[in-house]
Amino acid sequence: MSGLGSELRGFGLSLRDALRVFRLVPLALLLVMVPEFVQHAAEIRLGMFASDEAFRTLAQDPTRWAYGTAKLVGLPLAVLFTARFWANRAAGRAGWSLSDIAWRPLALGFLVLVLCSLPGSLPLGLAPSASLAIGLGLTLLSLPGVVLMIAGILGHRTFGLRDAYVRGWSKALRIALYIAPPWLFLQLLHEANHTAALGQPDALVWGLMAFDTLVVGLMAAVAGTGAHHGFIGPRAINPDEVSAS
Repeated sequence: MSGLGSELRGFGLSLRDALRVFRLVPLALLLVMVPEFVQHAAEIRLGMFASDEAFRTLAQDPTRWAYGTAKLVGLPLAVLFTARFWANRAAGRAGWSLSDIAWRPLALGFLVLVLCSLPGSLPLGLAPSASLAIGLGLTLLSLPGVVLMIAGILGHRTFGLRDAYVRGWSKALRIALYIAPPWLFLQLLHEANHTAALGQPDALVWGLMAFDTLVVGLMAAVAGTGAHHGFIGPRAINPDEVSAS
């Protein structure tokens, strides 16, 4: 199979497996779906969907943001446990196990991200064009750090800094391919759900927000599955099961 054909196959399998997460490990997705739905319930009780004006006025309501904070915590946890589920499944471990997380590459990848973000917080007094160029360069430079963190989360202890900057570029591109297009589509759908609910009867609003909760759960499933499948590569993804890389 050609390189492009192999990558497209991997993309398709990543999407398929993201949907399978709802059946195989639904508790991971509930980490974000429960606070998402509770936030929507609070928004409905506040009357946030009564009109466009009410939506804008109540957007900063403290009650809404309290539940929103729980959702923001739940999302990365849902992504983490989804990615870990696929790694554990490949190794024959319990799905919730965190036993083989490789803390060294995880910490090293985080350090790369921190170092790449520092120049942006300094008052360098550069022209806007220069600041933009430096920002884009540092963003590119930080991508292997993201791959290194994913390697640590998935338990790849021998994947080091040199590996990240030699072999990590293709992994970063593949992970972005597996995650970004469906995530963008789901994000647009997420926003459209809120717009469609404005001024509608309560029954329809509840239905749209229940559907929106599933959309947010799928976003977490796409990110966690795409991180794992993108890192191990399409040749390590079996059409029926995820095999060890």
